[in-house]
Formats: sequence, structure tokens, C-alpha cells
Amino acid sequence: MLSEFDLLTYQRSCLAHGLRPNEVEDLLSIATEVLYRGGDQIIKHKSGDADLYLILDGKVNLLTDDGDKVLEVGPGYVVGEISFLDAGPRDISANAIAHVTALRFPADELRRRMCANKEFGFRILANLSRVLCARMREAEDKLDSLMDNAHEAWVTWDK
Repeated sequence: MLSEFDLLTYQRSCLAHGLRPNEVEDLLSIATEVLYRGGDQIIKHKSGDADLYLILDGKVNLLTDDGDKVLEVGPGYVVGEISFLDAGPRDISANAIAHVTALRFPADELRRRMCANKEFGFRILANLSRVLCARMREAEDKLDSLMDNAHEAWVTWDK
């Protein structure tokens, strides 16, 4: 049973955005609340599962296969969306920094419901598209900043 705070986080999340009240409830009905301790692995790089996770409480590190930190995320953040969408292997690992509460949405069941109710499926896909677009924009900003810094380093060396 979700706490009032966790339920509010879920209802305000990008995943539930634009869903009708009955769809919010239906989506929640397939979710499993999962708890992690610091250091626990939530998602393993290259694994074949495609479940979707919504972080309700705590912080999670998203890591490359080399263990390099890509991003730290917290409440309201969705992880696992790429594998959910393309059914490919996980491209990152996700590890709990400390205590983490999350909702796990089983990929097979969520996809089945999205196919059965096309409007619901469209809204979920639109929400996940917004997540991916926001991440792409953030990555482009970081890359642009890195390129600017690299250019400045070369300019300094030329002097």
C-alpha cells in the first residue's frame, strides 16, 4: 500500500500525466511497489527485461556499463523507458544511492493494456516521448557545454 506522499508522487508523475482518473487507477493496479537499499541494483546493464520503473522516494544513479555516472534521479523520474519502448537490452544500470521506493510496471502487462485501449496507449507513449525528448535536450545542452569547454582549452593552449 502506497503512502499518501508516494501516491501523490505517482499521480503527479510524467507517466500519469493526462490520464483519466480510471486510467491512473488501472495503471497503478498493475504496478508493484519495490524497495531498495543503498547499493542495490534496480536495472542491470544489458539485461533483457523491459519493465518500467517510477521512482517514488530516494535517489538513483544511472550508470554506463563502465560504472560512469550519467545522471542522478529522484522522485517522479521514470527509468527503463528505452528498453520498454524498443524491447532491446538495457543501455544503463540503475543503482539505489540510499533507500529507494519505486513502482515497477511489468512490460508485458503494460503493453497488453496499451494495445487493448489505444487512447490509453497513445497517452502513455506520448508521456514517454516527452521524457525522452527532455533527456535528449538535456544531453544536447551538456554536449554543447563540453564542446565549448574543449574549444576554450585549445584556445588557451594556442596563446
